[in-house]
Amino acid sequence: MRLRNFIMAAAILPISAAPAAAQEATIQSCGQSYTYDKAPARAVTLNQQATEVMLALGLQDRMVGTAYMDDEILPQWRDAYHEVPILAEKYPAREVVITSDPDFLFAGFGSAFSEDNLGERENWHDLGIGTYLVDASCDLAHPKDVPLTTAPIVTDIRTIGDIFGVEDRAEALITEIEARLDAAMVENAGLGRSAFIFDSGSETPYSIGCCGGPGLLVETVGLTNISDDVEGRWVYLSWERVVINNPDLIVLIEADWSTAAEKRAYMEADPVLSQLDAVVNGRFVTLPFSQTVLGMQFADGLDNLTAQLAALE
Repeated sequence: MRLRNFIMAAAILPISAAPAAAQEATIQSCGQSYTYDKAPARAVTLNQQATEVMLALGLQDRMVGTAYMDDEILPQWRDAYHEVPILAEKYPAREVVITSDPDFLFAGFGSAFSEDNLGERENWHDLGIGTYLVDASCDLAHPKDVPLTTAPIVTDIRTIGDIFGVEDRAEALITEIEARLDAAMVENAGLGRSAFIFDSGSETPYSIGCCGGPGLLVETVGLTNISDDVEGRWVYLSWERVVINNPDLIVLIEADWSTAAEKRAYMEADPVLSQLDAVVNGRFVTLPFSQTVLGMQFADGLDNLTAQLAALE
């Protein structure tokens, strides 16, 4: 696959591709513009968020590797997922990726292309290997002090559809997801209640700030995030802030690196945190990490959170 690479200081916006038969697309990805002369045939996905976009578009036959799952793959994609080689539990080594002979790398988080992991995206393009970073993870397009909307979900689906020449599938998926998002947004099940979102940590809790996907998730259902005035997507808080705010409920993130059961047990055993109203009254809800990011499961997250809030009542 031959790539023509032009550096641009622009935000991510997909550009209309040629008809699928021509298999050519020009896209913008986090300030850079790339032209694909033909659709990739040997893609590697890095992060579950990226993997699920490919599977939702039925592109597992164009994948030669995947890595870094956060939680269980959903039943509707499980068979397709098992057709794809797993390169690593977390990020694979650069040498492992090269050995798989990819022509496209698709990441859910910018950390995939850090020096500690796979290195700069431009280095891969110099090798003729295309890249795409999930729109919501691009700081250039979405500064960390500006709240996100659900638009990045559509951007990713449409852009990957253009790159792989499956525009019709992409538009059908967008229509389906937008309908689900619209339906979920009218519920407002959390209106009038405050929430602390607990991802991980003990001495210092890792939570959410003003402007990421998880913040959008809880605010969409009407909840007030106790750290909505803190700049950033994921942030470290102090337990003092949690205690002072005494939230109405606690949202526990279920993830391989920190289970919801572990976090609940920690709060219930702590002499101070155990006295919070939400802990005393057992007002906990649990969400898988994959349902909190702006990806294929975000609408599931809204439905899941709405149902659990209704059950708390």
